[in-house]
Amino acid sequence: MGRKHKLEKNELAKKRAIQLYKQGKSLEEIAQTISIEFPIQVSKSSVHRLIQRYKEILKLTDVHPDEEDIDLMSHSQQLSVIANGMITELLVEWQEKGTITEERLKAILDLLTTTSSVAKTTAQIEKIKTALIQHIEKILEKVSKVLDELIEDEALKTKILVEIRKELEK
Repeated sequence: MGRKHKLEKNELAKKRAIQLYKQGKSLEEIAQTISIEFPIQVSKSSVHRLIQRYKEILKLTDVHPDEEDIDLMSHSQQLSVIANGMITELLVEWQEKGTITEERLKAILDLLTTTSSVAKTTAQIEKIKTALIQHIEKILEKVSKVLDELIEDEALKTKILVEIRKELEK
């Protein structure tokens, strides 16, 4: 474990620096603000080191599932981001304290197992989805062939195909 710098020793300053970073402030602006608000002098490099240590954890706050779009693939990816962030947080805790609680370790391992299962299931669903789309295209080709043989009116054929496609895609 390396030595702690002034910013890392002061919990309030550390939280404030992360808050400023999330607001989009530059490293220099953060260092200046911390130096003004707290009785410590910090450099841009200290702020940079802090942000790098917590980068994965900070990504967790950017995960916002879109309720309108129930996309299993994106939710699976978001779950992976959360798992990675929690693992990083656990490693930071271990680095700072030298220990990890058994409960936290078990929770992370359970999350990783779940994430892995969701990713496998998502891949299978996407594979089935692709196969169904291909099957629908084959059905439409056959229907189109039959319509070409039975109906001479092109506008009517097109209208029938459009309606069949709509029904198959529901």
